[in-house]
This record gives sequence, structure tokens and C-alpha cells, in this order.
Amino acid sequence: MNFLYLLLAIYLSSEFLAFWVFLMLRKKFMQRGFSIRPMILGILERLFLYVGLMQGFGQSLILFGALKIGTRLKNEEDKISNDYFLVGNIISVLLVFSTIAIWNYLNKT
Repeated sequence: MNFLYLLLAIYLSSEFLAFWVFLMLRKKFMQRGFSIRPMILGILERLFLYVGLMQGFGQSLILFGALKIGTRLKNEEDKISNDYFLVGNIISVLLVFSTIAIWNYLNKT
């Protein structure tokens, strides 16, 4: 049971950090504040990466990248800047990697 509590605490901490980081990014790149839709999508994306990587499926990163590119191909009405898109995805993946590294470190001790 401690395993589950530790995992949940680490995951929720990283999502709390992601919320504040992406709130600041939205203000900088898009001159907008909080919006629920991109926040929920980010949570789902990171959850996909967490589950894939914690199960040992490194290929989930390839699938994630392919899905992200596929969603950007024919979306001319979307005004999200490429900088925001790139920085946001890199931060999401780094948060997942960092959280898994912390989890692996704490789980071994």
C-alpha cells in the first residue's frame, strides 16, 4: 500500500508543478491565463507517458511524438505558436522523466 501512496504523491506533485509551469508559459507565449482544456489534455498526455515508461515501453515516446505531429499537420485555424508547442511538449516529457527518476530512486531505497 505504501507503494501506491508514494506513486500517487510523486505523480500529484509533478502535476501540480506542471500546472504552474504551463500557466506561466501560456501567459508568456499566448498572453492568456488559465484554460481547462489544454490542462486536461496535458494531464492525459503525461499519464500516457507515465504508464508507458513505467511499464518499460520506451516505444510509447515514439507513439507520443507521432501523435503530436499528426495533430499538428492540417490545423491551420489553430493559432498556437510553434515555440509554445515545442517548449510545452519538451517540458511535459522532462516532467515525466524526472518523476520516473525520482520514483525509481525512492523505490530502490
